[in-house]
Amino acid sequence: MIIQQAYQTFQNKQRLPLIVSGCLFGMVAANVILDYLFTLYQNSAFYISESLLFSSYWVLYLPLFFLLLKLNRSTENMGSKLAFTGFAIIIHLLVYPALVWLLSKIFYYHTFAYWQTFNFGLSAYFIKSLLIYGFSLPAFTILNKKDNASIISKIKKETQPQHFINSIILNGNNNIKSVLAVNDIFYISANSPYVNIHHLSKKYLHNETLKSLENQLDKKQFIRIHKSHIINLQKIISYQSRQNGDYDVTLSDGTVLRVSRNYAKDFKSKAEQHTHLTTK
Repeated sequence: MIIQQAYQTFQNKQRLPLIVSGCLFGMVAANVILDYLFTLYQNSAFYISESLLFSSYWVLYLPLFFLLLKLNRSTENMGSKLAFTGFAIIIHLLVYPALVWLLSKIFYYHTFAYWQTFNFGLSAYFIKSLLIYGFSLPAFTILNKKDNASIISKIKKETQPQHFINSIILNGNNNIKSVLAVNDIFYISANSPYVNIHHLSKKYLHNETLKSLENQLDKKQFIRIHKSHIINLQKIISYQSRQNGDYDVTLSDGTVLRVSRNYAKDFKSKAEQHTHLTTK
């Protein structure tokens, strides 16, 4: 389950389809430009519709690329990867003339015969296909390594036990240190460059930043509700919507704090887990 979540997270963050599509668009554009330059050199007529039709060869690379990517992820055997690559090239060369025949039959006055286009594809694209698919193979290997590294990192992060502080040591007058139990903290507010800790006994000034304390406190108990406030979920007795995306939260000592809309979603999710809370 963890592996599936990590893999899905990794996949969602990738821009690979967009990058490959952009490269293919560039190939098609380059192919059309070369056709045009060749007709100028030959002093012959240029038909952009036919040039686009025969440039459709590169469009087939998109689905085959992702099929190869999937197949290569399923094995670490280099022989199998080479076989998959060779299979993709053969499929590409065989499907291309069928695509040209179908498109020309539907959209063009002249229908291009299958074997005529197949021979053209062999002469025009075979070497290019070997080069492009050949370069794709190490690219797949790099992507697989990044996939594995990302998944391992995600698993380690999720399974590694986290240790949170259960007390805060304060420096007082005459080098006297006070120890505050975090369970007795109502909320922590920013007082740059320090913070105010609103404790069961009184308010204390502490020489740490809000961000630093946020990273040390148990996120199941303490939650950021504003850029200037962290609250103890166990001290909340109710919260009420302001009807504008913000919320007012009431603590057991009577303090009312505002939950910024930027933090409202996370706050509601965690607050609902505390069944003793009431919503107005």
